[in-house]
Amino acid sequence: MTFDQQSVKLKLDKILSSVEILKKAGELSEEAFLNDKIIQLATERSLQIATQSMIDIATHLIAHHHWGAPETYKDSVEIISKKGVISKSLGSDLVNLVKLRNVIIHVYMDIDPASIYESAKRASSDLQEFVEGIKKLF
Repeated sequence: MTFDQQSVKLKLDKILSSVEILKKAGELSEEAFLNDKIIQLATERSLQIATQSMIDIATHLIAHHHWGAPETYKDSVEIISKKGVISKSLGSDLVNLVKLRNVIIHVYMDIDPASIYESAKRASSDLQEFVEGIKKLF
């Protein structure tokens, strides 16, 4: 499989656009966030889009380099971490984002808005670090 640099760049742009929304949500007070359902939903969607884009990039890298076949999205993050594309600590944080994405899209349970608020604050820097790590590959 050839490395599709253009596709990866488009997904990085999606992540960065989502990061901007996550930063804005994180700048709000928790009370303001919890009182604004539209901001909560925009934040959930941004977390979902950014995380899916990150997963897509990870699986593309794995396929390109023939690093195996991840059975789960979590596995794809762990593989690129083990291969040194991202740090192990960042990999661990991004695995948590994958778990949150699964909760968001599958609606396994009611989503605690306070948890989304805290996730948005942490995820913006984690996703930014992921983008910087991937850009080093170009």
